[in-house]
Amino acid sequence: MNYSILLKIKLINKKKYCSSFFTILPTLFNGIAIENLGIFFSKVYINTYNPQMPGKYLLDSIPQVVNKKGIILDTVNWTNISGIYEAKGDEEFITIGNFNDDSHTNWLQDGNNLGVSYYLIDDVSVCECSFDINLGEDTTLCEGETIILNPNLPNATYTWQDSSHTATYEVKQPGTYWVRAYVADYDVYSSDTIVITQGDDSFCNPPLTIPNVITPNGDGANDNFVIQNAESYTITLQIYNRWGRLIYENTNYQNDFSCKTCAAGVYYYVLKAKSKRNGREKEYKGSLTIVNG
Repeated sequence: MNYSILLKIKLINKKKYCSSFFTILPTLFNGIAIENLGIFFSKVYINTYNPQMPGKYLLDSIPQVVNKKGIILDTVNWTNISGIYEAKGDEEFITIGNFNDDSHTNWLQDGNNLGVSYYLIDDVSVCECSFDINLGEDTTLCEGETIILNPNLPNATYTWQDSSHTATYEVKQPGTYWVRAYVADYDVYSSDTIVITQGDDSFCNPPLTIPNVITPNGDGANDNFVIQNAESYTITLQIYNRWGRLIYENTNYQNDFSCKTCAAGVYYYVLKAKSKRNGREKEYKGSLTIVNG
């Protein structure tokens, strides 16, 4: 029981392909059960039936994907056989079956010995795949901040540097972190490491530079009350006139205050900045001179 399938496209050199099929021993053919089922990738069609025909024969071939689950005896549940193949380039056929002769086939008689083995095959697939995981570039952690590391490899189990097995890992302090992922369906491992250092205050909470003069005359220069490094904070801004009356307030300031209709003169601001990284809050107070013309 062997058959060949023409792939939709030729495989690409050095690309990795996940390949699998499901098989079951039918109760109708109550004869011999075997272990040695696999998939062979080839550039040419494999002659599986007639040894008188020229070309490459089944027993000349060594399958690149093989069953590692023992003799397949299950007549109720489908058994998945899968593996990874790195292409040599231009393969366009796969052949599924037993590539061993009788003396090298691991078999078991099941009922009346018919001298042959039959299996049903379903859900054959070949697709390009990668098992590389990436925890990201080495980075910096600020006080009070956490970083979630996510390997994001489907159907994998994980082992982290502290022997935990969670799908993601929450980092609360600097250090070297690594994870090893295992995908049982393809019997493959992948790993990655990331180094996280402690950031100082100038990095985590860069100082704000607050202007004391704006000239909202529409010439494109110094028209707005622009706070340098504002993007690192959530800013609440209040502007008061000389008599203490609130003329402007914004709880999510975006460097857009110009007050073109305001009279020239001295105003006062109260600014509260909350760090987007660690939530630390600072308050600033000062004067702002508006110059018209």
